[in-house]
Amino acid sequence: MKRKLTFLAAVVTGVAMLTASCGPADTSGLSMDKETLEKLKVDPELVKNTVNATIYLESGDEIELELYPDLAPDTVENFVMLAEDGFYDGTIFHRVIEDFMIQGGGYDENLKKQNADAVKGEFEANGFENTLSHVRGVISMARARDMNSATSQFFIVQQDSPHLDGQYAAFGRVTEGMDVVDEIASVRTGYVEAQGMDDVPVDPIVIDTIEITSGSAGDNSDTPSKSTSAPKSSAKPSAAPSSSARPSKPDTDDTEDEELSDLFGESETGGADEDGIARGDLSDLLL
Repeated sequence: MKRKLTFLAAVVTGVAMLTASCGPADTSGLSMDKETLEKLKVDPELVKNTVNATIYLESGDEIELELYPDLAPDTVENFVMLAEDGFYDGTIFHRVIEDFMIQGGGYDENLKKQNADAVKGEFEANGFENTLSHVRGVISMARARDMNSATSQFFIVQQDSPHLDGQYAAFGRVTEGMDVVDEIASVRTGYVEAQGMDDVPVDPIVIDTIEITSGSAGDNSDTPSKSTSAPKSSAKPSAAPSSSARPSKPDTDDTEDEELSDLFGESETGGADEDGIARGDLSDLLL
């Protein structure tokens, strides 16, 4: 009898300790703690609604995402639509830079470009109140010089890159699978001369599919537009000829007043190819 009472007391004590360590129940509906919110630089009122998605790789690995339609409604809606339409099935992570980011969603295994409509650039430089910082694990949209030229290509930040803040439409974060992101970022890459593309994984990293697991970005009628200029429009602009560009890793001597030409990967001749990669004379690179 004494042994049973001792065991029961231990169980009760353990439950009490667990309850105390968890603190009061979180009734905000958020999956982020205060420290995470501060690091992401977002107002809790602007991330109350979430959409969850999972990137399934052909290797069997998975990357789980939490997307924020209150911060970037058109961007999240576009990503969800493309995912549900199967657009991302069979696309690859075509640009990988260790200690910076991994970029995908625009090319198949043969490096054939997959075209999609453009969406508004929902970031501060384009008049949108989107404070989500490009810290480790954040997912954002690649684009060309045109601020409204993002289409389907996205990138996941491996290491904090605050120089991208306000210039690219960050729209969510990785909640599970950063070890997979780290593994992808460490693969061997090379330069594909035929397409003029650098930092391409030697062995293709193929996305089997992207599944929207919960939430919806299709009905944000109660979410005000974040634009400080033109009102929100449901129409999508046409894709610019120079569609999706890559974010650029800053030099080691990077300063806060970094020129946009460095961000967008302009070549010395003043232009960039379809993927925003600076490779000299563009006439040798165009498909």
